[in-house]
Amino acid sequence: MKTNTLKEKPSVRVTNKQKRKERILSAARQTIAKNGFDALKLRDLAISAELTVPTIYNLIGGKSDILELVIGDLMKQIEATQANVDIDDVEKAFEVQIENLATLFGSDEDYYRAAFIAGDRSGLFEHSNQTGIYAKSIALPIAVCRKAKEVGLLLGNISSEQLGEHIYGSYRLARQDWSNGYFDLAQFRKQSLTGVYLCLAADAATDFRKRLSRKISALQ
Repeated sequence: MKTNTLKEKPSVRVTNKQKRKERILSAARQTIAKNGFDALKLRDLAISAELTVPTIYNLIGGKSDILELVIGDLMKQIEATQANVDIDDVEKAFEVQIENLATLFGSDEDYYRAAFIAGDRSGLFEHSNQTGIYAKSIALPIAVCRKAKEVGLLLGNISSEQLGEHIYGSYRLARQDWSNGYFDLAQFRKQSLTGVYLCLAADAATDFRKRLSRKISALQ
């Protein structure tokens, strides 16, 4: 019996530790959504999470470490929305992706706006990190462009990598404008899709280019 008790104790400690981390991150997300990342103070966070500042440092670290975890969670949610995109349906893939993103952002606009602004300011979205957020974000558009070339929708005069990067740049710019409150999610959809279609049209086969032109006109 004593042996079993000893085996259970580490599990209980790990569970309690994880619960405290979740309380910290939950309180951090609420503060970021309400007042922005700059308003996040460890002393206030400790009060909200009913813990102490040293406990926060021991479990997670400082503000930059908290932000990394918050952005990491955000990216997991974005990756989950992208996992539902069928890259074999080239003409629908980007529409589905952007609609999924808009739906996700609309579930808590204040939080996502603040989290993206904080992530941009912190440099966590920098292009130089080949295994980080940027690299993960361009993976889907590059894959869709490769598929489009395979099925003859794209001519292949422009590399899938270059097209994918510019397509991602189109909805990243739209996301930044939305994050900063320049327009709403409806405009985010419109601006993102317009940018995507224009990028694809630059290398599109004749019939595909005509369809893209009609899609662009329909968005005006």
